[in-house]
Amino acid sequence: MWEAMGLVRIYTKPQGQQPDFTDPVVLSADRGGCTVEDFCNHIHRSLVKDVKYVLVWGTSARHSPQHCGLAQMLEDEDVVQIVKKKEKEDGGGRGRFKSHSNAPSRISDREKKAPLKT
Repeated sequence: MWEAMGLVRIYTKPQGQQPDFTDPVVLSADRGGCTVEDFCNHIHRSLVKDVKYVLVWGTSARHSPQHCGLAQMLEDEDVVQIVKKKEKEDGGGRGRFKSHSNAPSRISDREKKAPLKT
């Protein structure tokens, strides 16, 4: 029946957890398409901007899991995990040495002081 209607069931997998086979995302090849980009738009419109890459398990993947982009075509009963881009922090350092002050991070950016009077 799913094939006759042209519907595709896509299951989601959160990072570090098991796939959720109880509630699939249903896409249609006739209405909207069956790519990873269509899947992301079905979940939320702003999700496409934050996608770094996608992992796909199922018949559309050559190997499990396959590292994919937004143009990957999805097939019935595929499992998809979306990996989002990490936001960059403006810490000005690494690890525990990050600076949290408003002072310039480089010596060349400091304000020049007047020379000493002799």
